[in-house]
Amino acid sequence: MAGSFDLSPTAALGGLHARGVVERRFLITYPVSPVVLEPSLPPGSEPSLWRGEAWVSACYVRLRDLRPSVAPRGTGLSLRYLIHRTRARVPFPDGKLREAVLVLEASIDRRLPAVLARLTTGVPFQVRRIGVVEDEQGWRVSMRDSRRTLFDAELPRASFGAQIPDGSRFESVREAEHFLLGVAYGCSWDRRKRRLHLLAETHDPWDTGMGTCITHEHAFLEGLGTAEPRADHALTMVEVPHYFALRSRRVNDARRTLAVPRTVRGPATSG
Repeated sequence: MAGSFDLSPTAALGGLHARGVVERRFLITYPVSPVVLEPSLPPGSEPSLWRGEAWVSACYVRLRDLRPSVAPRGTGLSLRYLIHRTRARVPFPDGKLREAVLVLEASIDRRLPAVLARLTTGVPFQVRRIGVVEDEQGWRVSMRDSRRTLFDAELPRASFGAQIPDGSRFESVREAEHFLLGVAYGCSWDRRKRRLHLLAETHDPWDTGMGTCITHEHAFLEGLGTAEPRADHALTMVEVPHYFALRSRRVNDARRTLAVPRTVRGPATSG
């Protein structure tokens, strides 16, 4: 049903689903030229723009007790993941373009959750070392593979609060939160199978803090040709119940649903 895709980010998910608690989330967001994202977008999609720029976020999550909704508390998995993502308008199964979070690269710290995620959501998670070191000065988020550091960012504790950092392209924390997090569907594009996977994800209401970020390493953005990536800001929230669909919805007719012409624009633009 078309209405089933019009889901609020804080709506309840009906039927059997997965649930867990986000102990800590950091969303570190960088402005990029829309052109550099073109090769990563499904056919017929377009990046969502703010002030004429596309936005790539490094989303670090520490999740506990991830389990089917029928399972009792305390029986689920705990894990960490770091996803590079952007907001985009993508074709849904009914042929309409809707706003969603597009996963550009996904990493997770445990092999079993990686396998389960690939089977149920279609997201090709890679197993990597992901962690946060916390002290009185703040946090340092990092990700490594077997060869080198792929992501390394400092988040000064003193910079976090309810106000927008100086120099941000957003006018308020609420404005940034609405643009970056105000959708209930995530998606992943499988180029080989020409298939788009859509997954509903909702959450309880949260309190958001915002601060600054010092980026030391960002291999993903550097791979897109972005020299010396500078974060606009970082959002964080703690202890938030989240709810996930157990299986993705697939858009797999590349000749029809994914064949609409692509234009680079966005409904959430601001001058």
